[in-house]
Amino acid sequence: MSDNNLGINNYHQENVLSYLKFARFQREYRLRSVRKCFQDIKEYRLQDTTFTLDECNEILDELCYQIGNELEGELINSAHMDVLLLRQLFIQAEKCHLKLNADISQLENR
Repeated sequence: MSDNNLGINNYHQENVLSYLKFARFQREYRLRSVRKCFQDIKEYRLQDTTFTLDECNEILDELCYQIGNELEGELINSAHMDVLLLRQLFIQAEKCHLKLNADISQLENR
């Protein structure tokens, strides 16, 4: 085992780095979808030069709704991918008669 800041061997560290690259790609993809919500509002709703207070509130409410739906869907997808990754690790561990334990409190402190 080589020295690294994760305290794991090189093989496992490469897997972690691969996952981080994947997570970065997913994060960028999700940010693009949120930006698209804003772009859609700008293109389709902000055509007039003057808006009433009610119209502004309606536009912002629509944007809030769209972004909320987008983020909820993406967070659900992210959680499902995390569960699939954990499942893969647990299946591999069980084949070697190992029991893995995740300290969730460490996740909350990060």
